[in-house]
Amino acid sequence: MSGFTRRQVIGLVPSIGLVGAATAVTVEGDEEPSADRTAVLSVGMTEAEADCWSLAGRLAGAFFELPDLHPMDDQEVAQAIHVIQNKLLSRPTYRAYLAAHKTEGK
Repeated sequence: MSGFTRRQVIGLVPSIGLVGAATAVTVEGDEEPSADRTAVLSVGMTEAEADCWSLAGRLAGAFFELPDLHPMDDQEVAQAIHVIQNKLLSRPTYRAYLAAHKTEGK
């Protein structure tokens, strides 16, 4: 059995996912867009939204590199980043909804 408690493992899961996502984002100066950026653009995000998506990943990665100050920080920041990601992911769908509603209204 590992040296981690169940609570510690649960606390690590969001951090691991975000740090992994943060390594996949485009870094300033890279010529080639990351697979993650290509994916969010392919589902209808604008360039500006994809920039925000990349920044959220970079922010998460940078935050998780900081020294720990409080045991809940990782979980709370992971939840905050997920809120931002969900807002960004919903924007293409909401634009499509507004366009469909406008078309049906005529």
